[in-house]
Amino acid sequence: MKQIIFTILFIITSVLYAQVDSLFAKANKLYQNEKYSEALEVYKEIEKHNINDDDLLYNIANTYYKMNKVAPAIYYYEKVLLQNPHHADAIFNLAFAKQMALDNIEPLPKTLFQKINEGLILKLTYNTWAWLAVGFSFLFAILFLLYHFSFSSGSKRVYFITSFVSAILALLTIVIAYKNYNYVKSIKQAIVFAQQTEVKTAPTLSSEVSFLLHEGTKVNVLESLDNWKKIKIADGKIGWIVADDMKEL
Repeated sequence: MKQIIFTILFIITSVLYAQVDSLFAKANKLYQNEKYSEALEVYKEIEKHNINDDDLLYNIANTYYKMNKVAPAIYYYEKVLLQNPHHADAIFNLAFAKQMALDNIEPLPKTLFQKINEGLILKLTYNTWAWLAVGFSFLFAILFLLYHFSFSSGSKRVYFITSFVSAILALLTIVIAYKNYNYVKSIKQAIVFAQQTEVKTAPTLSSEVSFLLHEGTKVNVLESLDNWKKIKIADGKIGWIVADDMKEL
């Protein structure tokens, strides 16, 4: 019975992936023929199957960019980079997409902790750091066994030092993976989708306008209250925005 169920699931999965591959090829052909609206419809159809790999998100972003739709283009480029921070094409194209946005926000100078965070901890995804930790742990185990069973004093010294270094690296990557995971889960970011939106001093329509934002601007979401979001932009300004005017990554 289990084998029958497994076979049925395998057939269904195979058919689904075959359909997705066919749709992907169709969408790419439409894109190459500059039929961007039609290509986008097919790409979005693929996305409905909960398939969010880098290539699909990147192609959706490119399609929106070709259609001069700033906010969704930036949104999908950012989604690619959330999954793969080193996606060179997404980084390159995102820089061009941001030039289409109206808001030119000068970011605050980075603190030492922020520089370390971006330069080391966030350099890789937490999954990658976790796999590195597993790799160093296995390496430590192998080197320790070699040290234990080695008869040469010179070899023992080498195996002891390298196993010790492997253990330190394993612990370090575990800590980094943990910090990366906590940071990613605690930081909520969003892209403004409204052509123009007012950022208020309080979560009420009658409160004063603090500043304006335009489509494509990236914000950090600090908290939620009813249909309002408290946000912070790169220059440190804080205010409240209607939740429907933006889309969280």
